[in-house]
Amino acid sequence: MLSMKPSFRTDTQSSRLLARRAGLALAGFALCGTAFAGCDGSADQSCESQASAPATVTAALQSPFAALQDYLQQRGADPNTLTMAGMVDVMLDWYRRAPMGAQGEDQLVFRYGGWSEGCATAFKLSLLRRVASGSEGGERLAGITMMFEPSGQQELAPFDVQSGNTASLEAFVATIKGSPAYKRLVEATPMGVMVEAGGMR
Repeated sequence: MLSMKPSFRTDTQSSRLLARRAGLALAGFALCGTAFAGCDGSADQSCESQASAPATVTAALQSPFAALQDYLQQRGADPNTLTMAGMVDVMLDWYRRAPMGAQGEDQLVFRYGGWSEGCATAFKLSLLRRVASGSEGGERLAGITMMFEPSGQQELAPFDVQSGNTASLEAFVATIKGSPAYKRLVEATPMGVMVEAGGMR
């Protein structure tokens, strides 16, 4: 079993919300045969076709977590009903429509690997947005994480790629969709879905 400790440091503003969502996700792990419902093909197409509000200059002034929450609400997207393909579409659309930093300071990060905390285990797959904090130093982070049943995923090595390390955003998307975990789990229903925030160590 792969084991990867969470790499998020939750900020004070969102810690209560994240703790509640994480608790709900972990509680779902104990329910045999129970999982969050994923969107079917038609639902994903519906999500893609919904009009989202145009980005404004205020997006750059928000924390990434607050901006992501606003965008999901504007789009009418419930993370708990997203498939993996839908999650990628939502995060890419938010990234394109609402710039939050200069080139190189605003990047997407796709990562996955085994995860455990106490008696809870899962295979964790995330698409995150990392934004440099400017004069404050450090980085801010927000994104969507899906937790999958860990059995059968032991041979999937931990993986991490940033959009700034690829030739283009299109190449980054191709890397995501060509990754072993994406190809294996794109049709799978996750055990839990979380909108996350914090700093990246």
